[in-house]
Amino acid sequence: MSDILMKEMESLSFSPLKPEQRHDGPRSFLLVDEQENLQVRDETEFVDKLCCADVAGVKVLSIFGNTGDGKSHTLNHILFGGESVFLTSKSPSSCTVGVWAAYNSTLGLVALDTEGLLGSASNHNQRMRLLLKVLAVSDVVIYRTRAERLHNDMFHFLSSASGAYLKYFTPELRALSNRCGLDVPLSSLGPAVIVFQETTHTELLGQDPKVAGQADTLLQKRFHDLGLGTEAFSSVQYVGTQTITPPTDHSKLLEAVKQQVKNTHTRSPRQPGIVFHALEALSDRFCGELADDRTVYSFFPDEYFTCSAVCLSCNVRCKNGMNHLRDRVPHMADGLCQFAHQYNNKVLICKKCYEGGREVIVVPKTSASTDNPWFGLAKYAWAGYVLECASCGVIYRSRQYWMGNQNPESSVVRSEIKHVWEGSDTFLTTHQNAAQRVLDGMNYMIQSVSEYSTGPTKAVTAWLTDQVAPTYWRPNAEITTCHGCQKPFQEMDRKHHCRSCGEGFCQPCSSHRMPVPERGWGNSPVRVCEACYRQGGPADTNSQVCKMEPHGLIARRVTEVAQSTLDMVTTAVDYPLCFVKDVARPDYWVPDQDITQCHECSKAFTPVMSKHHCRACGQGVCGPCSTNNVPVPSRGWDHPVRVCNSCHSHPNSL
Repeated sequence: MSDILMKEMESLSFSPLKPEQRHDGPRSFLLVDEQENLQVRDETEFVDKLCCADVAGVKVLSIFGNTGDGKSHTLNHILFGGESVFLTSKSPSSCTVGVWAAYNSTLGLVALDTEGLLGSASNHNQRMRLLLKVLAVSDVVIYRTRAERLHNDMFHFLSSASGAYLKYFTPELRALSNRCGLDVPLSSLGPAVIVFQETTHTELLGQDPKVAGQADTLLQKRFHDLGLGTEAFSSVQYVGTQTITPPTDHSKLLEAVKQQVKNTHTRSPRQPGIVFHALEALSDRFCGELADDRTVYSFFPDEYFTCSAVCLSCNVRCKNGMNHLRDRVPHMADGLCQFAHQYNNKVLICKKCYEGGREVIVVPKTSASTDNPWFGLAKYAWAGYVLECASCGVIYRSRQYWMGNQNPESSVVRSEIKHVWEGSDTFLTTHQNAAQRVLDGMNYMIQSVSEYSTGPTKAVTAWLTDQVAPTYWRPNAEITTCHGCQKPFQEMDRKHHCRSCGEGFCQPCSSHRMPVPERGWGNSPVRVCEACYRQGGPADTNSQVCKMEPHGLIARRVTEVAQSTLDMVTTAVDYPLCFVKDVARPDYWVPDQDITQCHECSKAFTPVMSKHHCRACGQGVCGPCSTNNVPVPSRGWDHPVRVCNSCHSHPNSL
């Protein structure tokens, strides 16, 4: 053992107790003994000893090197702040027998400490079996050397490990790659290797001015000059530190380890139990003499490798492990996505829920879920589109106030560009066609009223009347009988408000007219009930209600709402609809320029024929082939919309 390591360890106290008996912090435990026997019975015991029962995903780091080069000491410093989690010793013989394990919660790493290459497992076959098991479950491998120069022994060891890895694992890796659709070279599926060299007098690799080249390039050149290969490893990286006066600087090594842990290009964190099952399968496979068995074993769990899904918008790969959807874990990727108009992947998230730790996406709709369809459309005509949160209810209406309406993104929602994954419709189904749904809702209301449909017309009229009504008027929804004769109102009956008392009456009971200036109606005669007509005005003209209704207020409010509604209807009818449709068209609709004939009857479209889109299938059809209007909830339309004859004949698919 070198003098440097001896000096560093002078201040450490040693005890014959096993590591798990020393302190209450992180603990190491014997995972595989010198006879290659797994020392934990099952997944539960493995997770309990690591103290990571609630951890969703971990990666595995292992360390190799010659006896006395301070492997355990290095792990203690880079992962556990110098605590003696792994047993260290001043003895020249190896103090680590078999494989010991401990968990670092900060990086989410299961650390495996192996016995020195000159340790008790002197049998070459036994040492190779142990090496294969550790390499197979490791994501990051550190080769620790304390030497002034990198000796050929290290290069031969790593090359032999690479060769054995390829020899015994290539069939399984190839099968896994095909099974999971991993379009990457097999070499990228192996662990990443970090060569950590500590010197005292010698310049580190890449720092010698007489030798040109970067450290990693020079390292690969040494392998090449020796006729050796490292094809099994996804990368081989050099990290060096020169220690003239102890302690050793491990900061560069720690930074390199952090970068490898964050790298999810081919390998992702997986549940701790998966690591145990992989090691268990490897122990069953590699016991006794190593044979050239060509049987393809399944000791590489799919979850060890990164999901092959790619964001359709920004082409970034999902960072979760394979089969995460089976565990109901959605696709995830680091970094921000970019907006793509064909996916309309900008979403609005309820700000209140987001600040409370939940992500609830809201979409523009013509009406709230609690609204009657007709009243919902009436409210849309009056107060604009609505944003409704599943938890908070209605959080925004675009024309809620006469003036000063805030942009929702500055008040109740936050915008975010979402990744778009193949086959995932977590927000696209309701969000992509939101703009077209708003247009359809508006057109549906206009068409319904213009066709003199009694139900819609009365609903819209009653609701709008309530919006402009003085505060002392009884709302139409509360008027079920005439306040005078108590006769129940029928659907076709018209309700009238007395301008004096504000109650609802039938026509015979409110046929009188007289001025009611105290209510703000000026000196012109207006409708009043018989009782108010007899007493000459409202019972209480000094009420707070009267003071809140100054002269001309109602007239101004009626004028404003009439103008607002007129502008909305005029815009909807007269605005160039071809332009509006191009902007609002859902992604599944066939573009107008691609529609040359009706999808139903195959009749060729002429310049004078209207092209219609079926809201269910998105195909272009002619008018006679799309005469039906029904709700299409699967596409986000909760009110009747145009569908083709084929979709109308299959209502269960809507």
